[in-house]
Amino acid sequence: MRQLRFFLPLISCCLLATFSATAQLPSVMLLSQDTAIRSCNAWVMASAAGQVGSNALDMEFMRKLTLGGRISNDHIDRLSGDMSSENRAGYAGFGELTLMNFRDTLFVNPAIGLKATVGSYYHGYAGFSSNLFSTVFQGNKTSAGSNVELGPAFMMQQAWQKFGLGIFDKRTLSSVTLSLVEGQSYRSLVMNSADFYTSTFGDTLRIAPDGEYSRSDTSRSGWANGSGVGVALDLDYNLPLPDNSGFINLSIRDLGVVFWNDASEQYTVGREFSWTGFDANPWLINHDDSLVAPSPQDSLLSSRRQTTFMAPLPMTFQLRYLKQFGKGHFYEVGWNLWPNRVAKPQVFAGISHRFSDHLMLTARAFAGGYSRWGMGAEVQWMPRGKWLVRAGSNHLVGLVAGKAHGAEAFVSIGKSF
Repeated sequence: MRQLRFFLPLISCCLLATFSATAQLPSVMLLSQDTAIRSCNAWVMASAAGQVGSNALDMEFMRKLTLGGRISNDHIDRLSGDMSSENRAGYAGFGELTLMNFRDTLFVNPAIGLKATVGSYYHGYAGFSSNLFSTVFQGNKTSAGSNVELGPAFMMQQAWQKFGLGIFDKRTLSSVTLSLVEGQSYRSLVMNSADFYTSTFGDTLRIAPDGEYSRSDTSRSGWANGSGVGVALDLDYNLPLPDNSGFINLSIRDLGVVFWNDASEQYTVGREFSWTGFDANPWLINHDDSLVAPSPQDSLLSSRRQTTFMAPLPMTFQLRYLKQFGKGHFYEVGWNLWPNRVAKPQVFAGISHRFSDHLMLTARAFAGGYSRWGMGAEVQWMPRGKWLVRAGSNHLVGLVAGKAHGAEAFVSIGKSF
């Protein structure tokens, strides 16, 4: 299992994330005609969520891989047999606190208020071939006497904190937020190719990779540790439809970069490595009958540079259309995009029923992203117009079924003052 650190280190974090990927504003707040919601002094909202998904790995496999447990050969064979040439896995998570000031006005405009946010965010993904998976988990016996291409393979892990200040429209809750970013950690592997050879008798192994590996300062750890600094822009634009019949929402998250400090490292992964067994002679030192281990060249990393570098934040983009049909009924369609090497564009659709200005239930289905497809539900409730509770999942099956290819959960709690 040690080989996993080479191509899927992010999996160890997947099931520990506690956050959601689709950063939607609560629909019940946007649609409510209760004037008390916007006539308060301020709203404070705490949100947290998490998701994990893969088009190739199921939840049972990922749970046992991270938390421990025996993964049967039949299970591995089934996953390997269902894989395509390009496979993906990813996770995302955040915890965030938001303050919206409805009392004060800005720019001599009573509709514009001040907004502040602070939060911690996590995102990672891996892209891998079926050859790489089968070689790691099923061994190289079937490839004896031939070359196998293990690439391409991609991996990224990033953790960061944001301290943001922005403005918002009190009527539509549209907002723009500019944030100072504290980089916590970063790892990136881009493996364009990795030719792997096993001799017929299994006495010689050779791997010739071609790629790059970058990582942030490993001497620093913990929350907001100062490994990097950057800037990010978040945008929410809400366009109400006539007669309060719905809205169009455009959301952009984490449009920005982080400059990682000069203790960061970049490597060229391009050193051919061969293993032909061990020669016992270098191990034996005649005097004192001592046994000394040699220092075999066992690293594939070369051309190390310790330097600062810039890396983009994992931006997310969402377009959502929600429209009323019938009394209290709404339908929605939308599109999520994570512009990276692995994730596929995600489409979603849902049906909602608004029982009142303060209560709304939604069922939703999606396809794409890091996983295959999923279905879920959420509830949005505003007791007395003073509190907001939003909870649910867009991938409910994965929370209970081991054969599902993803799981998600999210919760928001808000209070007006």
